[in-house]
Amino acid sequence: MTFDDFKALSRQTLREPEQAAHRLIAQGWPLSARWMALVAAVSVSGVLAFISTMLFPVPEGEVPPLFSMSQQPLALAGMQLAAIVMGAGLMTAVGRMFGGHGRFEDALLLTVWIEVMLLLVQAVQIVLSLALPALAGVLGILAVALFLWLTVQFTKALHGFTSGPKVLLVMFGTLLAMGFVLSFFAASLGLLPEMPQ
Repeated sequence: MTFDDFKALSRQTLREPEQAAHRLIAQGWPLSARWMALVAAVSVSGVLAFISTMLFPVPEGEVPPLFSMSQQPLALAGMQLAAIVMGAGLMTAVGRMFGGHGRFEDALLLTVWIEVMLLLVQAVQIVLSLALPALAGVLGILAVALFLWLTVQFTKALHGFTSGPKVLLVMFGTLLAMGFVLSFFAASLGLLPEMPQ
């Protein structure tokens, strides 16, 4: 993929996400290239998070355990890699439960591309934080909306679904269930603050 291809695909992702997803899948990337793209994306994300932590430090004693992971780029990249793989697995498995036909390899590619798009937003947010902090906060909210919107549209493209609201509803249900399960793991690892007695 050339830089011009990257720019064209980025623009199409924002304007016509389903078509962009079909275009990505049609390129037929080998599985090894998809894994390499995942490692590259989470590595860049870890570096950006570390840069953000250095530019905007939180006073000692006010850093939640989970937020402190951003000070350890390798650990953060590892967690993001696991989260993206799990997200691709859920996108595949839950979609098939509802009659979809998507493959894990394609779900992996699409979730990696969502991460790439969020990295672009994260880079802009860091720059804005230096000049216009208020706009940077708004951009953070838009990043969450972009993640949800792209996930819904890419899931539709992956499985051949037609209803965005139904996909969004199932996605929220899946996120709630996974959040409930993962909270136990996070608590056992000491990543969640202890409840006051």
